[in-house]
Amino acid sequence: MKPTVEEYTVAMPWYEPEDFPRLWELAHDRSEMPPCYEDWRRNAEVVMNAWLARGRALQIVTIRPGPFVAWLEARRLPNTAENRRRYVEDLAIRDHDAA
Repeated sequence: MKPTVEEYTVAMPWYEPEDFPRLWELAHDRSEMPPCYEDWRRNAEVVMNAWLARGRALQIVTIRPGPFVAWLEARRLPNTAENRRRYVEDLAIRDHDAA
């Protein structure tokens, strides 16, 4: 069986510069995140390029503070890297199903 595009797609979180300070403040694991947007963006681009070099497709999912915090609160989850990943995967699946 031939693999589908979904099997090759990675959902990547993205932050807009104006949202980054607030999202960084809210993160329970912010000691593991760069406090500067430009540093975060450079790191994200390295990760994105690594996935692309492996032949993976990327779906960039922008995390906005309001909807993300509501999602966390509804599930009683802390704001950690794992839960940010879960959130972008949920949004990517929802967006794919709506298409």
